[in-house]
Amino acid sequence: VFLKAAAQGGTMPQLEATQPTGLKILVCGPSASGKTTICRFLSTEVETLVQPSAYIETKGVRILECERNLPGRGNQQCEIWDVSGNSQFESCWPAIMQDVDGVVLVYNPDKDGHDIEIGDWYDYFVKNNDLEPSQCIILAHHPAQSHRGMTRPPPKLKAVKVVDTSYDTAITTVLQQNFDDFLVECHDKKNGR
Repeated sequence: VFLKAAAQGGTMPQLEATQPTGLKILVCGPSASGKTTICRFLSTEVETLVQPSAYIETKGVRILECERNLPGRGNQQCEIWDVSGNSQFESCWPAIMQDVDGVVLVYNPDKDGHDIEIGDWYDYFVKNNDLEPSQCIILAHHPAQSHRGMTRPPPKLKAVKVVDTSYDTAITTVLQQNFDDFLVECHDKKNGR
């Protein structure tokens, strides 16, 4: 139809680019910090946050789609991009970051170096995208059922909300509530509220 109209001297219809209506959320952080398990839980692919029996590295990125019922905003489509923590996939990161609405940083505060490394992830994925601290949330994920208490990331991340998580079922409800509050912030920023 387009070629026929052009060949006959007619005008080509104008196609408008449309913005995706859902939210694009990246989940990033060091390898083996629990990102995939958390993504599967938050996307409702699984009903409980269960420690996997073996570590399986994400290759590049894995995209999960879900719908979340956000307080005062109704049902919201959401893409959760589970980004590999392996630096061998760093060449893919600029493409992955396109049109991102928010970033969830996940790290294991019980692993040496993760607390420092999370600052680098923040610089790359949040600062490079000119996102505000409200468009980021940090999940300090403790694989053990019990952990040492509230975690503090590096001082440069003091403006970002930190939520301690583990496989404890009481904490999973808090995780869902905090994630939905974070999505509301991202939704409102995207829609100019």
